[in-house]
Amino acid sequence: MSGEIFNPPDSLDDLDVTRWNPLMCYLCNEKYEEPCILGCYHSFCSRCLSGRDVEGKMTCPLCGLSTQIKDGEDLPPSDRLMKFLVESTGEEKEKCANCDNEFEQMFFCNTCDQPLCEACREDTHKAKMFAKHDIVVLSKRTKEIHRECAIHQEPYILFSTERKTMLCINCFRDMKVESRSYCVDLETAYTQGCKKLDQSMMAIKDLQISVRDAILLLKVLLEEIEHNVDKEKTAVTELYDLLLEKITETKTSLLEKVDRQYQSKDKAFKAELVNLSTLLPTLHTHLVTSAAFCSSANRFEFLDLAYVLMERLKSIIQLQHPLHPSEGSQIITDFKSMFAKCLEPLLFPPPKTTTIITSTSTIGLTGSSLNLSSSSYSGLRTDFPSTVSVNSSPSHTPQYPQRGHAGYNSLRFKLIESKGIFAEHCVEFDTSHKELYSSTEKLKTQIQELQRDLTVRRCLAKMTMVTELDVQIEALQQGLQEHFTKNEQKQILLEKHWEDSVQRIATEQELYQAQLHDIIRLKEETEKLKTILSRMSSFVSSIASVTERIAPKLGKTTKDCEHDTKIAQIFEQISTMNPDSQHRVDAIRTAQEERETLAANRQNPLDEELIKTKGKLKAPSARKEVGRRDSTKRNSREVKENVLDSPKSDTMNEEKETVQEKQNGLEKD
Repeated sequence: MSGEIFNPPDSLDDLDVTRWNPLMCYLCNEKYEEPCILGCYHSFCSRCLSGRDVEGKMTCPLCGLSTQIKDGEDLPPSDRLMKFLVESTGEEKEKCANCDNEFEQMFFCNTCDQPLCEACREDTHKAKMFAKHDIVVLSKRTKEIHRECAIHQEPYILFSTERKTMLCINCFRDMKVESRSYCVDLETAYTQGCKKLDQSMMAIKDLQISVRDAILLLKVLLEEIEHNVDKEKTAVTELYDLLLEKITETKTSLLEKVDRQYQSKDKAFKAELVNLSTLLPTLHTHLVTSAAFCSSANRFEFLDLAYVLMERLKSIIQLQHPLHPSEGSQIITDFKSMFAKCLEPLLFPPPKTTTIITSTSTIGLTGSSLNLSSSSYSGLRTDFPSTVSVNSSPSHTPQYPQRGHAGYNSLRFKLIESKGIFAEHCVEFDTSHKELYSSTEKLKTQIQELQRDLTVRRCLAKMTMVTELDVQIEALQQGLQEHFTKNEQKQILLEKHWEDSVQRIATEQELYQAQLHDIIRLKEETEKLKTILSRMSSFVSSIASVTERIAPKLGKTTKDCEHDTKIAQIFEQISTMNPDSQHRVDAIRTAQEERETLAANRQNPLDEELIKTKGKLKAPSARKEVGRRDSTKRNSREVKENVLDSPKSDTMNEEKETVQEKQNGLEKD
């Protein structure tokens, strides 16, 4: 017994509530029996709602709204109003107490508490003795439960506007003194209640009309979205096909460009490769020729032909050889920008020239729907539309930024403050547009006031006012058309300005990308240089160590150079200081101490040799014997040195010859 029972109507005819008896239950389709009312103000029979509560809540079967049930109860509160209406309609068909006949129109005598037909009322109750009898229509008879106080069993005589209840004399006496001022007689309360009820009914009627119009609008929107969804699907499919076609064309063009670059670079590289391949045998031949010439030519032949050979080698070196490739190996097509350019006209089309829009969307009536259908005049229902719809499809109506938007205003102010063609246009546009905008706002206010006069205030509008508004609207439309035409004529000039700006921006972007590529290329070359240097450092260190072992003098010379470099740095630092600074004095003293220490620790390489030589000095006879042996050894060593022919042996021989000469000099001394 739970769930929804209400289905949305398929047409407005289904919404005609006059076809539905308001005293019939929506669930059982019978007259209400002990009706109960929910929080959504839908009433149902108590037996139909029995068992529908879940955890102290009951869901309306008609609208689905949840209602809280009071603690200790299984059903919502009783609907006294609906119960009264059901009982009243059930008792309308009663027989006349005098003639026992049933008639369409029946009366009731509250004094006699008997129903009467119209004939009996005229015959029996027209006598003088029945003059004070209270005779009313049968449907408006007063029951005892409504006439007497249920507490004091006294008739009601007053009504409290504060408590909204009827009072008997005892109830009035029991009231507080300050509350008695809110009591009025029943006739006055009845008159005031009828007026208030009429006002509430009028508000409900207006709401009913608005609901009908809203339903009509929603049904129109449903039809529109069914049409728009097919249209949008078609537009999406067409755009997809166009995009696919453009992308395919661009892809083909880019692949052809790649092939052309490949063929060009391949041809250039092959030509350079052939050139270098033919140069390599020439270089090898001249190297072999030069080596053979040096080994086979004597002094005269060498001097006669050596310079000819050197000129030839110099000419070969000075020839233009493609040692560095003329082009890089990269294939660049800038495919991203090409794809973007081919898709830009489809995804971001230029603004089209449109005619002036005279609908309410340009005037700014989006916030106020002129609902004129609630007028009580039937003639106005045909003259005015029920609802002025300003909703339009986004695919047809261009979306302009709202004038009150902060981002739009800030951008507009920046453009106006800047200089250029568009800034001048913005200034001129604002000057003309402000006047038109104020006129539009004024007309909108006047039309809204006219709409309120017709719908809310229920007053007739003068035709002269409508005519004046019509004239003002026509003048405004003419001004807008002139304003639009004037701005439309500037479109060609502005489009040229925009194209120049776009071209300038594209050039700047290309230059910026080229600068980034240059930086990246330099970074790559620097990384390569660093790698080469790291590889060379190991060779340099090994060569230096070998040099120190073979020629210690060279090692010492290198160390001396390093020391001199440090001293030069110290002197340079001293020269940059102030003459009178303590730091400079300390630096000079430090440099002097280092020089003295170095001079003290420096050893003459000849001292050690002299000491060794003095230790070897002998008698003259022994000297001659030693001289002969030394000469023999020297001859044998020279033979060995000629055989070895190495840098190390040459150096050692030179040192030994120097020592021998020194020894001979000492012997002569």
